[in-house]
Amino acid sequence: MSKGALAQRIEALEAHLSAITEAIESPERTPSALGEQTEREPREKSRATAYFGPSSGVTLTESLSTIVKDGAWTDRSIPIHGTEHHEPLSPAPTAEQGKAAPPDDTLGRQLLDAYFINMHTRQPFINCAEILQLHSRRYDAPGTGQLEQYGMFKLFMVYAIGAAMLQQLTEQYESTTPSAYFATAMQFDNALRDSLSITGIEGRVLMVIYELRSSSSSSLWYNIGMAMRICIDLGMHRESHYRTLEPLEAQLRRRLFWSVYVIERHVSWSLGRPFSIAEDEIDVQIPLDIDDPTSRYVGVEHAMGDLSSDMAHGTNIPTIRRFIATVHLQRIMSRLHTKIYRVDRNLPDLIPEISPLLASLEEYKRGLPPLQPDDNDFIRMHWHNCVRALLQPFLSILDPEDDLIRTCLHASGQMCQLFKRSQQNGLSGYSFLLANSVYIAGLTMCFCLFRSPQLWRMSVANDLRACSSAIFAMAERKSSFRKYRDDLENMINRAMAFVDEASSHSLCISNQSATGVEGSSGSHFANLETSKDPVASTLGLQSAAILEAQEQEASFNAQNPFADVSLEDFWTGENLNFPTLDVFGFGWDSLGS
Repeated sequence: MSKGALAQRIEALEAHLSAITEAIESPERTPSALGEQTEREPREKSRATAYFGPSSGVTLTESLSTIVKDGAWTDRSIPIHGTEHHEPLSPAPTAEQGKAAPPDDTLGRQLLDAYFINMHTRQPFINCAEILQLHSRRYDAPGTGQLEQYGMFKLFMVYAIGAAMLQQLTEQYESTTPSAYFATAMQFDNALRDSLSITGIEGRVLMVIYELRSSSSSSLWYNIGMAMRICIDLGMHRESHYRTLEPLEAQLRRRLFWSVYVIERHVSWSLGRPFSIAEDEIDVQIPLDIDDPTSRYVGVEHAMGDLSSDMAHGTNIPTIRRFIATVHLQRIMSRLHTKIYRVDRNLPDLIPEISPLLASLEEYKRGLPPLQPDDNDFIRMHWHNCVRALLQPFLSILDPEDDLIRTCLHASGQMCQLFKRSQQNGLSGYSFLLANSVYIAGLTMCFCLFRSPQLWRMSVANDLRACSSAIFAMAERKSSFRKYRDDLENMINRAMAFVDEASSHSLCISNQSATGVEGSSGSHFANLETSKDPVASTLGLQSAAILEAQEQEASFNAQNPFADVSLEDFWTGENLNFPTLDVFGFGWDSLGS
């Protein structure tokens, strides 16, 4: 074990010994309390060892742990895990306290805007007109019937999700907490939301959407899996289910099924667990690319603004279009997961699957219809994440010079850049699953640099900075994410140290084997720019190599919209430490095994 790992182990043992000593000496710890603790420990241990498959990122963290030779690093794993990590919940209102009060007109409009502008465009299964009608009657005493009670449940769930979105998008939200609205919603009659019916599906999806923004628990897999099983039980995965329905009702049910599908696929993918239904069992059509009175919300129209002239010349783009594009992409990702993340084939045997899947992704991108700018960024972000997920399992067995590593590195970086931009512009909130994807994208970039340090460029530094700053911003609002922020920073520093060491070694060899850098074709780091890059400043590259580097960087940056962002804006000289580590003297052959 490394010195750092030993120190952490010692701290953990000392903390454990202190807890035991306190339990023995404290008079307040009664035998019954100790018994309860003993019973609770096996349950906590079982949850901590929940299964996570390769697509969750666990395999990547294990590979990185092997590279940096730090066995304790894998204990930190990934930001999604088997234990509950809720925000501090407000106590459920008692009968004396009453339910959380409905919002006033100003706050109510903010909550509805937050939900419909940020969430309804992703999963448009809610009837907007119904929610607006319920909101207008929010001060009326709710009826005692199941439908009236269920309507209030839906309304307060929309409030809760909207409040959670506002907490992510702004730092000024100080009104009723999301958990208070959620606790109020849960007090209404649960007969319909827990039933095996359409309302039961809607209720579960609303609760899962809320949980995605307040919890990193793998229990989400059970909840959304139940919603999908109800869909299957009702036959909603088959086109024949919709033939006897009215057109509007059929469209709403299609949206509900595909909303469940998108969330279920995303949750299963992120946890590395099986899907609830196979792709070849589904033949229901995707909703029409049109708006209807139940999906149009005036806040969405106002937020979208005018279309750019090069997109549609005044064409009214339906608000459902991003959702449809997401469904098509998710179906490609589902095939990818089935073909690549499987346990019945060896990884080298799956390399032929890469080309056709990449071709499917390219065809999807070429066939995208006009989208709003922020919608286009959202789809591109998930598209790049799909490319990363496709190539990531093969990084350890590909040749270090293989262009697929470069493609994976670029896709990971672009995913982080687009996520950072959406957060800066306040365009979209995020779930724990998306936060996990950004975190894994950052680790993937580090892994690519360990495998192929010659791929280092200023654009890669900017991509790493984008990932780091995005994780920092999320950690400021979610305390449970801070340890992953620190883990990522540690891994970035180690990757940079390895790049520095590898480049120095490469330069030394090239100087010994050639009369000048210009004649050395073996120098992989002629593209480092000493004027901006702190790493390159330690290499002492000659002027001819710098000129060649500038030409290569200019060509690369011409295709990179984020190349004008300086590394020094985020990583100042005093904070960017590149320790020379001697733990990286290993052969890449061991990585493949």
